[in-house]
Amino acid sequence: MVEPIADIEDLRRHLQWAVEVEHSTIPPYAYAMWSVADPGSAAATSIKYVVREEMLHTALAANVLTAVGGRPRFTGGAVPRYPETMRHHDPKRPLVLHLAPASVDLVRDVFLRIEQPEEPGARPEADRYETLAQFYEAIVVALARLGDEIFTGDPRTQVTKGYAGHGGGALFAVADLDSALLAIEVIVEQGEGTHTSALAPVGFDGTTRLAHLKLEPFGFEGAPEPAHYWRFLDIVEGRTPLGDVHPMRVDPSSGDLPDGELRDLSRLFDACYSLQMDVMERVWGVGDESPLIDAAMVPLMNHAQKPIALALLRESWPDGSGEVAGPPFAWDPMPLGDLRRLARRLSARFDLGPTVETLDQVAAVLPIA
Repeated sequence: MVEPIADIEDLRRHLQWAVEVEHSTIPPYAYAMWSVADPGSAAATSIKYVVREEMLHTALAANVLTAVGGRPRFTGGAVPRYPETMRHHDPKRPLVLHLAPASVDLVRDVFLRIEQPEEPGARPEADRYETLAQFYEAIVVALARLGDEIFTGDPRTQVTKGYAGHGGGALFAVADLDSALLAIEVIVEQGEGTHTSALAPVGFDGTTRLAHLKLEPFGFEGAPEPAHYWRFLDIVEGRTPLGDVHPMRVDPSSGDLPDGELRDLSRLFDACYSLQMDVMERVWGVGDESPLIDAAMVPLMNHAQKPIALALLRESWPDGSGEVAGPPFAWDPMPLGDLRRLARRLSARFDLGPTVETLDQVAAVLPIA
């Protein structure tokens, strides 16, 4: 038996775990999304919505941690290293997260297991959890027991800007017990649904969880939206066909590439990804007033990492396997000046879109953050 969450320090530790667990799902989902040859297909769009909502979940978990006096960490050891066993998870079969191109096998054997709904009668599990819902239920129990007096965080450090929709839900401030419970309800409800309903999970007692709270509709203009588990089930059961998929390398690593421009391009992605993690850590120390939200955090994701990732998958892996490269999502920070010079040099060889201009924009605001 795992002991329940004991006190405020233990709660902060578990909320940091929640940040890391949510973050760890984003690169595998994004990698699979980019591998779908038709980015406008139903499959690519469905996975894109999941990616965006996992970004929302990471941010909401960070807001809950901030609200109870913690400081979210996104750098160093908080960054996943693929392949990686899902953190603090202890199912009957180990669940290993990989960066891999989309396939029915991947979605069935990994993605569905990440979003697996809890079994009826399952109990809260503060560690070595069977399902994420049970892990979050342990946090809910601790929040309710510790009460409103634990919400000692500076409300100015809450982040409500920067979540780019294209999915469901909204990023909101957490200030008290009800808003913390609502944040967790969004995370769980968007992720798992239930075994019998794609839209609304059921609590341990058979009733809708936290029914006294007002949960805004997730979908566009209030339309119903399937939970992640059910989106992935549609792929597995053929209702949302994947179509053609780029043969991206499984768990690519910059270190596995020979010296040359492709290795440098791979390192450029890692450095931009690492810079974004550093920026996010800074943002959650300041809150909505941080200039880095609009000038760095969102642009680095959309206008640096994405074009570099797409450039990578246009390049063959140099071992004759027929595979193409992909973004490694590794923690490999680089001084910003070196990063900008590398991007300028590589832009003469690869189509990097607005990467160079984005890094110049970040450099203009980062020193004052």
